Amino acid sequence: MSPLARFFSPRGTLPEPAVFEVEAQDGAVIRGHRYPLKDARAVVAGHGLASTSYEFELPLEGFNLAEKLLALGYEVWTVNWRGAGHPPARSGARDWHHSGDEAGALDLPAVMEEVEKKTGRRPFYIGHSFGGMTLYGYLQGAFIDRKDGFSVKRDPALSAERNRRLAGAVTVGSPVSMRGPRTDRLEKARRSRPAQAWFRAAEAWLRRKDRRRPRIPLGEFALSFGLQHPRAAEAVMSSPLARFYLQPRNMGRRACGVFGTWAGGSVSANHLAHMIQMARLGDYAPFMPGGGKPPFTYAEGMGLITVPLVAVAGGRDFVRRDRLEHAVIGQAGSRHKRLVFLPEAGHVDMLYLMDLDDIMGWLEERAED
Repeated sequence: MSPLARFFSPRGTLPEPAVFEVEAQDGAVIRGHRYPLKDARAVVAGHGLASTSYEFELPLEGFNLAEKLLALGYEVWTVNWRGAGHPPARSGARDWHHSGDEAGALDLPAVMEEVEKKTGRRPFYIGHSFGGMTLYGYLQGAFIDRKDGFSVKRDPALSAERNRRLAGAVTVGSPVSMRGPRTDRLEKARRSRPAQAWFRAAEAWLRRKDRRRPRIPLGEFALSFGLQHPRAAEAVMSSPLARFYLQPRNMGRRACGVFGTWAGGSVSANHLAHMIQMARLGDYAPFMPGGGKPPFTYAEGMGLITVPLVAVAGGRDFVRRDRLEHAVIGQAGSRHKRLVFLPEAGHVDMLYLMDLDDIMGWLEERAED
């Protein structure tokens, strides 16, 4: 019996998944879980920063999106970005000197190609937090040009091809810009000298860590702590300390503990630095290891995204609704786009509060096979 089966409740009607494995262009091996369903369209699910594919397959009733999607008639592929996940579905990370760019430019293209090859149909995609940001880069044609040192570039022709091969997408709490009006309190705080100094110091510290020991083993710590101290994990993840991230009243103590244990994933120092860079700049952009100015921002390229698109926002999320409304829905080039607002939801719990039946039905009506 697996540790998952011993520690948590049964998986309900969800079948045991197969582990899929694909190789990214740079040789990194990307793994995840596949729940096959004959002749069905696939939904590919991408997790957030410092998380794993278990975001979408928690073994608790009401908190398993893979089970819900199967019930709606979809095949499900849950992806672990490089370095994330738990054995046997943990993805490789090569030397761990990666940022968030590799997920959209290398990992997701390899997965999408495999999904289309195995199912014969264009898939849908659901991304939570960074998993949605990964999609923005992917659909904008982001690629890594190793002939030019190491630079992330954007190719409109590649963007058009990737958009054609995707039936539709959902991003959940996934910003492309954190900017607001200069008079906005959060924006004033972000632009302030103390905040900018802290961002730069944190980025510099993480860049130094990248040179010494780039891997940050958050996943192993979360799993070990959660399995050994389940009540403590529940207490920590349902405490006020976690409320910037999830709303315990929407999940309950047990679900909070399960999420913190199984959905905790390891990350690279550069990936954390990349997200801090976003806070410093206000926009999601390719990572600049030297702290310089990026060549472009993904906010500028949202017009290249043409697939039917749903963006989900939570009223208690640290990613504010107006940021998604303006920079994602307002700027995407899609003919069909929709903002779903969940006023009582936080960053994590909106995953489990959103109405998948309604959202997937909306996408199906607009997908053109």
